[in-house]
Amino acid sequence: MSGFDSHCHVDFMPEALAAMADAEASGIGHWLVPGTEPKQWRQARQRFGQDARVHLGAGHHPWFLPDSPADTGPLVQWLDEQSDCVAIGEIGLDFFKHSRRSCAAEHQEAWFSAQLDLACERQLPVIIHSVKAHDRILHGLNRHSQVTGVVHGFVGPYVQAMAYIDRGLYLGAGSVVFRSDKTLDAFCRIPSDRILIETDAPDQRHPYPHSENALLDWHRTLERLAELRQLSATFLTEQVRRNARTLFGC
Repeated sequence: MSGFDSHCHVDFMPEALAAMADAEASGIGHWLVPGTEPKQWRQARQRFGQDARVHLGAGHHPWFLPDSPADTGPLVQWLDEQSDCVAIGEIGLDFFKHSRRSCAAEHQEAWFSAQLDLACERQLPVIIHSVKAHDRILHGLNRHSQVTGVVHGFVGPYVQAMAYIDRGLYLGAGSVVFRSDKTLDAFCRIPSDRILIETDAPDQRHPYPHSENALLDWHRTLERLAELRQLSATFLTEQVRRNARTLFGC
């Protein structure tokens, strides 16, 4: 069973096809590319819309929100036109104080809530970006109990990890897992049927990459987690592939 990279931005990689071919030869056969804003949705669709290995999401990332009040009209139209979209996202909240891209909390929360509403209506999973915002994200999910999805690049303790899992969400494990003891502890203890493996390529490189190809960092993350959880890499590869199929239907 081939590996599934649940969050990567191959549309931002100039030599994406070569990197994907290299990764596919290593056993990774599927990539989920989240959407960040309408212009990016179109560009990703143009580049990869005919590639069965690539699965696309669409959403308004908190870094790229319009200044106008929350309006999911363009996203609704896009979903109507692109029936194979597998998720709404990347959506969420980013309260990192030093980020020049973050806008007012109230504005972010209005857009996040509107997109959760749409996810409920369309019965689509969400891809959640959460930075310094787990409490507010969980509050929003409490008001949208039907929503499922994945928390991209989860960083936090076991208690917060289980708070998401108890609400039906999955957690994405990427390179940041190995920069935080509390996060590593969480991923060693949560149920394996709630884990996805991601690279966030070309960003968020693994602390000890063994290749210039960021897509291959997927193996380093999976193998290290398998070792710590006392599982075989084959078992965990198959488990996260089943998890991705259950969540995204692909």
